[in-house]
Amino acid sequence: MLALVAMSCGAASGAAGPAKVHVGISASFVRSGGGALWVTDRIDNRVIRVDPVAGRVTWRVAVPGTPFGLAYGAASIWVGSRDAGRVTRLNARTKKRQARISVGSSPYALAYGGGAVWVSNEGSGTVSRIGPKRNKVVKTIRVGGGPNGVLVAFRKVWVADYGRGHLIRIDPVRNRVERRIVIPKADWITASADALWVSSETGEIYKVDPTSLAIEATVTVGANPLATTLIGDKLWVPNIDDNTVSVVDIATNAVTRTIPVGPSPLAIATAAGSAWVTSDFDGDLWRLDP
Repeated sequence: MLALVAMSCGAASGAAGPAKVHVGISASFVRSGGGALWVTDRIDNRVIRVDPVAGRVTWRVAVPGTPFGLAYGAASIWVGSRDAGRVTRLNARTKKRQARISVGSSPYALAYGGGAVWVSNEGSGTVSRIGPKRNKVVKTIRVGGGPNGVLVAFRKVWVADYGRGHLIRIDPVRNRVERRIVIPKADWITASADALWVSSETGEIYKVDPTSLAIEATVTVGANPLATTLIGDKLWVPNIDDNTVSVVDIATNAVTRTIPVGPSPLAIATAAGSAWVTSDFDGDLWRLDP
């Protein structure tokens, strides 16, 4: 367990160790890409760029409509606005808006892979496939329920359907659902070299074989885990309802550490050798050393 040291918005200490950077009213989701961390502030309607080496905010840009999930790809930041049914594309270097693309209702998560941006639309039960060359939806795939997490891995697109409690596999060549298995209250998906790790609001992480879709292990973590990330051989799990991070050894399928963080941690990303954890209720981005 680590002791955490608070910091105000600005440069972090040059020494390695726990710290936090204040990014706005709310720190919702975080992604790494292009040498930076990207954070959505769903209350102040902004996307924030954080320099993970200096540990400071470098710029903010307005994105209306409750920005939430985001992805990095094609030298751009792709941001889903839940109340606008839209994805905004921002140039990652200049922060200029390149496109606004209408998708389904209440976009939740975004993933970049296979030459496309994939958007889970919780309100309409669909996944939108965006072609980055034309900045338009090229296919809408009906998955039903309430899709949350989306991932591109093992040459497939994976969707966590919270509404109906499924892990869904999509064939990106035919743009159609291939198979689904039951995982109660499935929220998020992260891939390791040979497995999928599915967060469930029941307080568990399911390890799934991507070929057979067999559940190989179930790991009990904290209350309401969501957007995990893999750092080396450890899965870092934010537990929203008990304000902790569980660190899971993926070789033994066991929790090795539980770390207290800020209120309502939704997501974790890795950059500059550290784990970065959002705190949705107080607008802080926590830095933890693996």
